[in-house]
Amino acid sequence: MLNWLKSEAEILKRIVSNRQTLANTIHFALDSAFPYPEHAFAQDVYVGINISRVKLQLAPDQRPGDIDYLIIPFSKNEILFERMIAIEAKVVRPSVINPGRNTNTMGRTQAAGLIRDGFPFVGLVHISVPEPLPTQMHWKIQHISNNLGPNGELLETGEYSMVDPFPVLSATRQEGRVVALDLPKEVGYRVIAMTLSKDGERFCGNTIGEERRGVRNNIMSDTLIKSVNALLTAEPHLFQTVRW
Repeated sequence: MLNWLKSEAEILKRIVSNRQTLANTIHFALDSAFPYPEHAFAQDVYVGINISRVKLQLAPDQRPGDIDYLIIPFSKNEILFERMIAIEAKVVRPSVINPGRNTNTMGRTQAAGLIRDGFPFVGLVHISVPEPLPTQMHWKIQHISNNLGPNGELLETGEYSMVDPFPVLSATRQEGRVVALDLPKEVGYRVIAMTLSKDGERFCGNTIGEERRGVRNNIMSDTLIKSVNALLTAEPHLFQTVRW
C-alpha cells in the first residue's frame, strides 16, 4: 500500500482536490441541504478537513473528536451557515488477501454526536479504496455500438475494455453494512469506492452506489453557527474554496 493511502486525512484532501470526485462524494449531503426544487450545486462551498472540536468551542470530551468534512455553502451575496454540513468519513481498504476488511468503527456514534452538537445537516460517508486486482482477475466488458441488430438489440463493436471489479464489489459489500446501521433520519449517507490511477497517485474513477438524503436537524445550534462563523473569519486557511 502506498504511504498516502494509509492516512485518512490525505485521502480526504485528495478527494477535495478534484472537483468531480468531491462532487460525487458529497452530492448526497448537498441534496439534503438544498432539496428539489433547489439545486445542490448552485452554491459554491468552503470545505474544512479534520476541524477540531476545540476550535468550534464544542465539548472536547465528546465524539467525534474532529469534523472530517465541514462544508459551508456560500453564494455571491452571503455565507449560508444555516445550511452547513458536517460529515463523518470512514475509509476502508480491502485487499486481495482480506477482501472483506472493514473500518474499525462504522461511524454511527460519531454521526449521532454531530446531531447532538447541533450541526444543521449531518452525513456519513464510507470510502472504499481497494487494492488493485491483478490484470488476470479483471472483467472483460464488451463495447456496445449504436447500431441495431435484426431483433432490435444493440450490437457489440468487437472491442472491449478490461475493468477491475474490486471497487464495485467492495462498495456493494460496504453498502450492506451501512444500511444495517439503521441510522437516524437526520443522517444522510453515501458509500463510494475509488479506483486508483496506474501510478497510484490519484483517483481516476469511482462507483455510483448507495446513498440517502438526511433531513434538517431539529436541534440546530445557533451558538455553533456563531463559532463556525468566527473560525472561518479568524482562520480561513483551514478551509478550501471549491467553486463548481
